[in-house]
Amino acid sequence: MIKVESFLSLLFNDLRKQGMPLGVSEYLLATKAVREGVGLEDVERLERFLRLLWAKSKEDQEIFDIAFAQWVKPRLEASIKPKSLNSTLNRDKFTSNSNASSSYSTSKKGFGNQKKQEFRTKSQKYDFQRAVTSLSPRHISLEKSESIQPEIKYHLTPRLPISMREMASIWRHLRRLRREGIPEDLDVDGTIKDICLTGFLRSPVLQPRRRNQVKLILLIDCEGSMVPFTLLIDALQESIEKGGLLGKTRTYYFHDCPEGFLFEQPNLTVPVPMEEVLSDQAKSNSVLIFSDAGAARGSYDGRRLADTKAFLKILSAYTYLYAWLNPVPAVRWKVTTAEDIAHLVPMFPLDKEGLNDTVKILQGHPFPSGVGLDD
Repeated sequence: MIKVESFLSLLFNDLRKQGMPLGVSEYLLATKAVREGVGLEDVERLERFLRLLWAKSKEDQEIFDIAFAQWVKPRLEASIKPKSLNSTLNRDKFTSNSNASSSYSTSKKGFGNQKKQEFRTKSQKYDFQRAVTSLSPRHISLEKSESIQPEIKYHLTPRLPISMREMASIWRHLRRLRREGIPEDLDVDGTIKDICLTGFLRSPVLQPRRRNQVKLILLIDCEGSMVPFTLLIDALQESIEKGGLLGKTRTYYFHDCPEGFLFEQPNLTVPVPMEEVLSDQAKSNSVLIFSDAGAARGSYDGRRLADTKAFLKILSAYTYLYAWLNPVPAVRWKVTTAEDIAHLVPMFPLDKEGLNDTVKILQGHPFPSGVGLDD
């Protein structure tokens, strides 16, 4: 029981380091259940019980499975193996004794076969003792070495640079509150002003309630060098919907650089004129461009830079609330087209800090120094 609790603390601390929202109450609940015998039937039941208790999402379950296989499973299996070995030895001993007793009864039946049976019994005893003396130290040393040096297993599972929960929580900060709708909130200033003008309270002055009026246009680069980032694209779109922007986001696709037409489908079908999209959707709204800007291939393309600059000039005529999110880490932008494009538009990597800065730009914060279209 003490061993299981020590394994739980290792697993619990590792899960918290990886960002899973676990508190002391979850840990105490798990230890209490384990003390009462819940999930102790075998390793699989313990893993299933702890996964249900601690992993709340599919992403958390993947993190939990990896951590459980690293911290708990090898140690529990190593502690169970000596028992199985003892049971095996006991079973062999019982079988040997049974054979000895059967040989004794057989010797009574035939005097001529007595010497053969005695020789067989002696040889079986000799084999059993030799097996025990030869196997036991080796098995014990093997079990000790396994407990000291657990087998290293590598789990190759896709991991996001930032969790889905963190992305969704950051997107919730993208708000633009405006009063719209029927008057239902008390207007204190208006009511006081009315009292001052008339000399008495006729009726409270009401005003429309503040509502989030933000609208996000998402322009996603796809195909070519963006194919490896399909998982990131899906996670980004899902996090935007979970971040309170469901129904307030329009997504269009392009390849390398938006020019001429944008597409409504990720396979670059259903084209829509770019000018029509910008005039109808992007005016005074937030626009986010998601592309590697050539950093994934590590090359420099002067034509791509010129086309991107021309697109940004057109976009800036409709809105100043635009930013660029790059799935490639910033250290790989050097000596590529992305490095020069980052001087034209606020470009951030897709991590926690980068996404926070992106949301601030989309809310209207000024561009970083040295970034802009002015030559």
